[in-house]
Amino acid sequence: MEVFLNLGLGAGILMFLVLVFKQGKKREDYIFLAWIVVTLLQIVFYQITIYSFELQGLWAILSFGLPLMGAPLLFLYILALTGHKVTSYTVAKHLAAYFIFVIILLALQEISDVELIASNGYFPLSEKAPLWMQYYAIPLAISGLVYCIWDILLLRKHRKTIVTFFSFDEKVDLKWVTYIVYSYFILFLLSSFLIFGATQFQLFTISNAFAFVGIILSLMLIAFGFYGFRQTAVFSNLDTQNTPSIDLDSSKTETTSYSKSGLTEEKIISYANNIGEHMKHEKPYLQDDLTLSVLAEQCGLSNIHLSQILNQHFQLNFYDFVNQYRIEESKKMLLSSNYDNLSVLGIAFDCGFKSKSSFNRYFKKYNGMSPSEFKKRKS
Repeated sequence: MEVFLNLGLGAGILMFLVLVFKQGKKREDYIFLAWIVVTLLQIVFYQITIYSFELQGLWAILSFGLPLMGAPLLFLYILALTGHKVTSYTVAKHLAAYFIFVIILLALQEISDVELIASNGYFPLSEKAPLWMQYYAIPLAISGLVYCIWDILLLRKHRKTIVTFFSFDEKVDLKWVTYIVYSYFILFLLSSFLIFGATQFQLFTISNAFAFVGIILSLMLIAFGFYGFRQTAVFSNLDTQNTPSIDLDSSKTETTSYSKSGLTEEKIISYANNIGEHMKHEKPYLQDDLTLSVLAEQCGLSNIHLSQILNQHFQLNFYDFVNQYRIEESKKMLLSSNYDNLSVLGIAFDCGFKSKSSFNRYFKKYNGMSPSEFKKRKS
């Protein structure tokens, strides 16, 4: 198992170096870099205390409490990717639990006149250990569970948000982050099972339990690093501040957000007609990377006005509004003999879709059949 820990450590260091030399790093990159460092230190902690030597006192507490930094840093990284403002105060607030944990354990050591010694990945307790020492790991368990749930809720909200700004979901839906978060959650449950089984029922040795936790952590680090260092903030190129139909940092409703837009019903109808004419004649939906900001600029509107018109007049979000045009265009092409030289995938690309899977999914949603089944109507 030591070999696997070392492999994970080596891969983590390589990813750390790649990110360090990445050009044009933004705040989310630095947060991700910090998460990699903390995760690497956790793996080093397991490697040292299981296979090399024990840690005592301050170093033992600092190392054992690292999950109280890892879980918040992962959350802050996701927060930054999904367009939320991550200030220094936000970072400090989420990392405060780690420092409070360290200070409290140091104080309790002094009061109880005992010294915590990390061995085999945890703090072994003697029969004479003070009562408080039996609960030293509870803050880590609570933090891991809370942040996993928080991550999942944040990503679900993000999937609802992107339909306001994008006409596509490839590379902006952060599915890879969702997979990592669920992996993190599974790691939390598995770690709890392994540690509880080892300490309470002696199902396996403590050292093997924590070594296995370290290996899983290494695998997650490799998977996350493979995608993470190439990722940029989803909303980095969009003016989300001027599109409050979905406020990223509050729970404002659409009605409240649009109340001060200044658009009357007459203006909304007039602008809606102009948008319809623009979509019909210019066909901007054929651009596979069309965004709300781009279409608003083409129509001479602000983001908030375009969003309001789509929601209140067409009763559609931006994603559905654009993709309905793409589907109608694809239906014409599928039934026309002029496009017999194109495959279904070729037609999907020509109509503005980025992948066959999204085309099939969306086509079936609105037509009740796949594009291939629809094409057979021509014969």
